[in-house]
Amino acid sequence: MNRLKVLKTILITFIYLSGFQSINLAYASDPGTTGANFLKIGIGPRAVGMGEAQVAICNGVTSVFWNPAGLVSIPTQEASFIYNLWLESISSQYFGYTYPHATIGTFAGSINYLSMDKIQGYDAGGQETGKVTAYDLLGVLSYARELPYGINGGINLKFIQQKLEKESSFAFGVDIGVIGGLGRWLKVKGMERLTIGANLQNLGSKVRFQKEKGSLPLNFKFGVGLRKEVFGDPLTIAIDGNLPNDNDFYGSLGIEYRVRDLIALRLGYKTGQDLGNGISFGGGIKVDIFQIDYALVHFGELGYTHRIGVVTRFGKEAKAVLIEKAFKRGMEYYNEEKYAEAILEFNKILELDPENEKALEMMRRANEKLTPQSKEVAPREPEGKP
Repeated sequence: MNRLKVLKTILITFIYLSGFQSINLAYASDPGTTGANFLKIGIGPRAVGMGEAQVAICNGVTSVFWNPAGLVSIPTQEASFIYNLWLESISSQYFGYTYPHATIGTFAGSINYLSMDKIQGYDAGGQETGKVTAYDLLGVLSYARELPYGINGGINLKFIQQKLEKESSFAFGVDIGVIGGLGRWLKVKGMERLTIGANLQNLGSKVRFQKEKGSLPLNFKFGVGLRKEVFGDPLTIAIDGNLPNDNDFYGSLGIEYRVRDLIALRLGYKTGQDLGNGISFGGGIKVDIFQIDYALVHFGELGYTHRIGVVTRFGKEAKAVLIEKAFKRGMEYYNEEKYAEAILEFNKILELDPENEKALEMMRRANEKLTPQSKEVAPREPEGKP
């Protein structure tokens, strides 16, 4: 067994663990085969927990993978780290960063690194030669912006490397995606937040390894998403379809329910899975500018895989978002006549912006409602000032 055969074994393991059936390797001689199949492994606990139905609803830094047009929906600078724990010592780490500019558009950069423990190597005669290392690496530069007619567009430029000990392969690819407000165009009552999306993934060069070569795993991803208020909290439903160049059509269905903008519950289903039943679960917790997400996917007799991700938002825009959310919560408490809770929310704003006129005014009104016959509860003085 030579090194090329060892690489085939590694890639087969990767492909089976990512849940794709009947995929040929890039290094086989049959026409129509694809390489760099690690590009098919879904990124992000939210997306995976929803069965990978994301092309019309993605709105975070991992939009780079599902549809770069989704980057337009990110209001602040955002960074995310994701760890994927697979089976048989295989794991991947992802880091992404986005920077939205008010006039030019949104820029993003991300890195995805997939590896496994050292494996036994063999020479051309089948004799053991010692342990060897293998990994796959993906770097992506992204850009997205608003287009006319309520459409958002985005593009990815991908740099791909696969390595087995001293042997390497390099390739580059491009993704092109769009998201549109279908509900706005249809003007149907109750369907205002219906969206439609499409993404052409992995247009690019051939993957070459020694004397063998194969195309990137080209895929046309399309779908719809709908967001509705249920018991005062947002429910998101998404449906995706996929047309890969090396496999049959498969679809995804995902549901997410957010409670008080604090807790997220997710359920998903993906068709055409040889391993497992295609069902996935997930959840998340969001506190101010921080968010933690988790997803669990069943792979039948092979067991379960786990994804966990951390997202943080920062910069002046993040401060504005915190102020906006605190004011919204404060007004909700005020309208519900929960004046003490409203005062706490308005005071959070004053800690961030002591001169905020709206918060000062609502603080005054809440004090008057809370203690109409007694001394007002004064807003807290900012630290470091007399």
